[in-house]
Amino acid sequence: MNKILIIEDDKQVRDSVSLSLESFGYEVMEAATCQEGLKNHKKFGASVIISDVVSLENEGGEVLRSLCHQSQDIPLITLTGTITDADRTKSDTQPTGPMSPHTLQKPFTLDELLATVQSALIR
Repeated sequence: MNKILIIEDDKQVRDSVSLSLESFGYEVMEAATCQEGLKNHKKFGASVIISDVVSLENEGGEVLRSLCHQSQDIPLITLTGTITDADRTKSDTQPTGPMSPHTLQKPFTLDELLATVQSALIR
């Protein structure tokens, strides 16, 4: 069974994503902060990490470096409220590889969430 770690400070979003993924058979662990997510990941061993961009920007750089050292093959899906042209340009120039994030813009549909998770798992 694939395990998904959700790092999201908005409880409603976190719960909604979690319930949606659990209803499709994924095992899910939630965290409200990147630090909590790192602790949970050590116990949980996620196949995919879904994280809010704001959490990553505020405290996530160091957490992501730790996760990269621990598990270099874990794909990251980022959740964002808005994607600007500058954001698109930045994501186009990021190196490819397992930690290159897939991005979902809020609000997103269940179909978009599932397709993104499945795509991340295939990598």
